[in-house]
Amino acid sequence: MQQTAQMMAQLRSELGIEVGFSEVMLAFSLLLARVLPPIILTPFLGGESVPPEVKMGLGVMLGMVLFPAMAAQVKEIPIEPVLYIALMLKELFIGLTLTMVIGMIFDAAQAAGSLVDTMSGTNQAQLMVPMIGVNASLFSNLQLQLSTTLFLTLGGHHLVIQAFGDSLAQIPLNAFPSFHGGAATWTFYNTVIRVFGDMVRISLALASPVLLATFLTDLALGMVNRVAPQVQVFFISMQIKPGVTIVIMFFAMHLIMDRVTLEFGTMFRWLHQVMTLLR
Repeated sequence: MQQTAQMMAQLRSELGIEVGFSEVMLAFSLLLARVLPPIILTPFLGGESVPPEVKMGLGVMLGMVLFPAMAAQVKEIPIEPVLYIALMLKELFIGLTLTMVIGMIFDAAQAAGSLVDTMSGTNQAQLMVPMIGVNASLFSNLQLQLSTTLFLTLGGHHLVIQAFGDSLAQIPLNAFPSFHGGAATWTFYNTVIRVFGDMVRISLALASPVLLATFLTDLALGMVNRVAPQVQVFFISMQIKPGVTIVIMFFAMHLIMDRVTLEFGTMFRWLHQVMTLLR
């Protein structure tokens, strides 16, 4: 027992840790409460397809990477149960808020794909999407996979990790968000509402080529029906609209990729604004 205590003391001195391991574990638990929600809920860091053990290991590894940014705050973490639970709830709130902002592009891409499937009539076909753990329609799966691949290719996950490091400096583990008064509190919630509004805008923008094409197809078939009422345009549209959608998606794919890439910048601007308001 004494030998173990000496080994732990030697390890603490070599790592430069001046506080006990209990304080370190309490602070590390608060850090995990902030970084685990994006790992569990966002598709590019894990999603439903990744086993819980892997997601927990990724969270611990990310916490170890970010630990130097919070090392100075370890001594200031309170150990009183009520105050510590309040800090834990605060960290969960921050983690879920950052998760909402980080996942806005992926949710918008999935919603755009669902809208395309509804307009083209391909929503009857369902595929299992491992990243979200549920069945999704064809173009919904395509849009989600495309946005995730683009995000990882452009190195967006590195910027997310850097944003978490910046959040530890702007929003310390041992402090509560002040919001700087009631006006700033309303500004924060107004920002959250505008993030949801941007999700709708982005989803409509990504689906707009197919929406326009299917609208014109329905208009043309309606005119045909007026000229020749005996033509069963409903059954004809079930064959024409999926083909038109595939052709439009093929030719508009580069436009969709450019728009998704542009909206990544919007997402990071919202992320910076949310962290600023939480200080």
